[in-house]
Amino acid sequence: MVTHLKHVSLSYGNTKILDDTTMSISHNSFNLLIGPSGSGKSTLLRIFAGLYPQLKGEVLVNDQSVTTLPANEKAKVVGFLFQDPDTQFVMKTPLDELIFTLENLQVHPSDIKQRATHALEFVGISDLTHQDINTLSGGEKQKVALAIIVAMQSDFLLLDEPFANVDSQSRQDLLAKLKDLQKQGQTTILITDHDLHGYEPLVDHVWEIHHKKVATVSNFQNRILPEQNVHLQLPKEGVLQLKNFELLVGQRQLISISDLPLAPSGITLFTGANGTGKSSLFNALTRLKSYQGDILFMDQNIKKFNAAKYAKQVALIFQNAERQFLRMTIREEIALSMQHAQQPEKWSEKVITRYLERLNLDGLQDHVVYQLSGGQKKKVQLLVMLIVGTPILLLDEPIAGLDTDSVRVVGEILREIADIGRQRFIIISHQLDQLRPIIDYHLHLSNQTLQYMEHFL
Repeated sequence: MVTHLKHVSLSYGNTKILDDTTMSISHNSFNLLIGPSGSGKSTLLRIFAGLYPQLKGEVLVNDQSVTTLPANEKAKVVGFLFQDPDTQFVMKTPLDELIFTLENLQVHPSDIKQRATHALEFVGISDLTHQDINTLSGGEKQKVALAIIVAMQSDFLLLDEPFANVDSQSRQDLLAKLKDLQKQGQTTILITDHDLHGYEPLVDHVWEIHHKKVATVSNFQNRILPEQNVHLQLPKEGVLQLKNFELLVGQRQLISISDLPLAPSGITLFTGANGTGKSSLFNALTRLKSYQGDILFMDQNIKKFNAAKYAKQVALIFQNAERQFLRMTIREEIALSMQHAQQPEKWSEKVITRYLERLNLDGLQDHVVYQLSGGQKKKVQLLVMLIVGTPILLLDEPIAGLDTDSVRVVGEILREIADIGRQRFIIISHQLDQLRPIIDYHLHLSNQTLQYMEHFL
């Protein structure tokens, strides 16, 4: 059976994304698609999913033109996991979401519960079956979205950055299960990812978007960053302090700590498995979530601060970049940030232009932020929050969806700002290898407690 693009071209306005591109994917194969942020990886997946019916060229999946299929028939051929899982949810719980999806695919009622249960078990989230999706972590939501795709039993799975917010162990487990799924059935998989670790023994083909065309990669092993052993220091002080602190979700305790400093000078990496409470702690530190005990800022209880005054000291970069945006274009977002900048003299037009160039955003100032790629949104989000310049900046998965070069540039920028003492950073991320060179401290959350580590886990 044939799955291919043949002489496909696509443009957004005057910007060409793909130019006379040809690509043939073997049936029942495991494929990885790589390329810089904004190069068109998500667009290519959408093309295979039949979401661009008016493009130039031919698109076939298993000998069928998916653009002409009814929606329920198309889903049997192609299953698409979007980069932002929140865009796929309409029901309250994971089980409700799976049942809703399978009912729309006209699966026989007697089969729905079994397929839904199997998909949840396959992804390893049976314990989340009846939990409110809105209370799940970003990584847990990605697992729910993946379970939905598995339950659909489509012939061709398109997975757009499915592990961006998933912890390392879960990522390796899910990769192995996807490989089993591909080997056991008649499933073809095409997945985009910027973290290349773990793919080398699994993939049949690696593809790269380069200069608006797609080509196979022959030197894939050389692209994988070697692991490094880094010795880290333990902090003696922090601008923030947890005292007899407890954090709950419902009746479930996430964190319990008697005394711990946070936000020492420099950059702290904050790790832990999905659903353990990392984002919830960030929400507590920014007074977006209730907690028990005390959080001190400069030895004063944060509850005694005026909310607006405290927000000028501690700010949060959300996991979902679109939640940060208040204007339509990059230029407008930057202008709004300048109105609230704590050190506007540091952000001349020349300086901002230099940062835009380093982040590969120059020339996009008048683009609508919501139409940017996932990686580009992350970089815009980071820039506007750096311009605001709160002394403490909490970054929730800031490099998810970024290519290796973009991660390097972001790391260099954060390191430069930290070194001159302008801001202190705490970063939640599962991409440890790419952050090793820039961090000063490593804070790990496990078994409901927080501990600074001298080495990477």
